[in-house]
Amino acid sequence: MGASPEIAIALLSTSNVQFFVDSLRQELRRWNWDARIWASDFNQYRQDIWNGASELYKLQPGVVILQLDGADLFMDVLRDPFHGGIDCADVAQSAAAELEAALKLLQERLPSATVILHTVFFPPIHALTGLEHHSPYSLSTISGLFNIQIGRISREYRNVLVHDTAALAAQIGFRSWFDARLWYLARCRLSREAMKALAQSTSALLRGWMGLARKCVIVDLDNTLWGGLAGEDGIEGIALGEEGIGLAFAEFQDELLSLTRKGIVLAICSKNNEEDALAVFRRHPSMRLKEAHFAASRINWRDKAANIRDLAVELNLGLDSFVFIDDNPAERSLVRAELPEVLVPEWPQDPASFKSTLLDLAAVHLLRVSITEEDRARTSMYRAEGQRRNLLESSGGSLERYYRSLEMTARVGLADSFTIPRIAQLTQKTNQFNLTTRRYSEAQILLLSEAPDTLVLWLGLSDRFADNGIVGVIILRQLSAGEWSIDTLLLSCRVIGRTVENAFLGVVCGMLTARGAEYLTGEYHPTRKNAVTTNLYRDLGFHLVGEQGGVTRWSLALRECPVAIPGWIKIEDRKEIPNA
Repeated sequence: MGASPEIAIALLSTSNVQFFVDSLRQELRRWNWDARIWASDFNQYRQDIWNGASELYKLQPGVVILQLDGADLFMDVLRDPFHGGIDCADVAQSAAAELEAALKLLQERLPSATVILHTVFFPPIHALTGLEHHSPYSLSTISGLFNIQIGRISREYRNVLVHDTAALAAQIGFRSWFDARLWYLARCRLSREAMKALAQSTSALLRGWMGLARKCVIVDLDNTLWGGLAGEDGIEGIALGEEGIGLAFAEFQDELLSLTRKGIVLAICSKNNEEDALAVFRRHPSMRLKEAHFAASRINWRDKAANIRDLAVELNLGLDSFVFIDDNPAERSLVRAELPEVLVPEWPQDPASFKSTLLDLAAVHLLRVSITEEDRARTSMYRAEGQRRNLLESSGGSLERYYRSLEMTARVGLADSFTIPRIAQLTQKTNQFNLTTRRYSEAQILLLSEAPDTLVLWLGLSDRFADNGIVGVIILRQLSAGEWSIDTLLLSCRVIGRTVENAFLGVVCGMLTARGAEYLTGEYHPTRKNAVTTNLYRDLGFHLVGEQGGVTRWSLALRECPVAIPGWIKIEDRKEIPNA
C-alpha cells in the first residue's frame, strides 16, 4: 500500500463537532494522513453550503462530511410525536429532498470532493415506546425511510459515500454513544467513546474508498478453520459441523468466504502434512471453503514468516497487504517480529468469537465500499497466475515462446460510466507500475473524461487462462496541437513483465499520430515502490529532456520512433476510440 495522501476535510453538522475534530485528526495521524480539518459552527451547515463565499469553499476540501443527527433533523417530531398531522413518508421525503438539494450544490461548487452522508437514528427509548408498532405514530418509520433515501442518493451521485452511523451507534449502545451532559453544556451529541469510534470508522471508510485497505487474509488451518488437528484427529475427529462448536468454525468460514466475494484474497499458511490438510477440504461435508477459494497456499513445516514471504512473492503483493490469522500466540509473535508490515491481530481462544472478531477486523482493515467485476474474479485471477508460472517454467527459458503461448489479447477503450469505477480504483491502489502515482476519485476521473483536452483510456487483457479485466490506465493531456503529455500511466501488478505496456503505448501512439500529434511526453516520479518503472521510458525509445528534484521528464517523437506493439499480443478492434 502506498503512502496516504494529504487531505483537507470539511465537517458540517447539526450539532457542535469541535471536540470530534480532535478525535478524527488523532485517528488519521495514526495512519500517517496529513489532514487539515475545518468544522462549521453549531448547526450552521445550511448557511455554509449555500453561501458561496463561506470558509467551506475557501478550503476546497477533498472530503466533505455531512454529519446530520436524526434528533436535530427531526426535532419537531421528537418534541411532539403525537401530532395528528404527521405523515412519516412526507417528513422523511422532505428532509431527504433538502439534503439532496444541498448535495447538488456541493457537487457543483466542489466537483472533485467526496461527500460522506450519515444514516440517522433516534434514541431507542422515547415517548412512543410501547406505541411504536401499535399506533399510527412511528419514529422508526421516519428514520428508516430517510436512510433509504440516503442510500438512493449515494447510488445516483458519484463520489457520495454513506457512513452507517446508525449501525455503529447500535453496536456501541445508545447510552455509551450519547452524553447528555455534553449535549446540554456544549451542544455536542457525541460522547468521548462515540467520538473515538466514529473517528476510527470514518478513517476506515476513507481508506476503503481510496484503495488503502489490506488485500489478502492468510489463515492457519488446525484450530483456526476447524477445531483439532487434521493429521492426528482425522477428518471424522475435527470440530466442524452444523451444531455446537463445530458450527462456530463453519460460520467463521462463511465470513471468510464473504470476504472473497468482495475482492479480498485468501491464502493458507499452515504447519501440516499437506495430504492430511487437503483431505479436509476435499472430503469433509461441512467445509464451506474449498481449495479454489484460496489464491495460494503454503502447507509444510517451515517457519511461517518464511512462508508468508514466499506468498508475497507468489501473489506479487507487498507485505503490508496481508492480514495473518492464527490461533497460536507463538506463531503470531514470530510473524510480528519477523514481518512487522503484516497485520497480525490478537485472536480469541474461544471459537465462538471467531466470526465476530473477523467482522470487527474487516470493518477496520478490509473495508470495501464498492465491488467491480475484477474484484469478484480476483481469486480466480490469482490462481490463473499460478498456471502462467507453470507455463513459463515449461518454456525452456524462452520468453518469446512463453509470451506467444499465453495467447494474449488486449483491448483499449475510452472511460465511460461502466469503467470509471475500476479506473479510479486502479489509480488509488496501484503503486508498483505507476509512473506518477497520482490518485483520482471517480468524480475526478469523470471530469477528466469529459474535458476536451484530456483522454482517459483503459486497457483490458485476457489470455488462455483467464480474462484479467481492466489492468491498465493512461490519462493523456493535450499541451498543444502537436504535443500530448502522459499524466498517468499504470498497470496492475498482475500483468507486470508481459510487455503489456508496449502494447498499450503502441495503441496510444497510433491514436495520437492519427490525431496529428508529433510528440508524446511523460514524467517519472520515483517512489519507494515504483522502481520497476525507472527505465520504462528509456526502454520504449523516449529521450530524457530534463530532471528536477528526482523527477525525470521524457519525450518521444511519434513519427520517428513510435512504440511497437509486440507481435505476440493481439489487439482487439478499436472502433470505440476516435482516430484509433
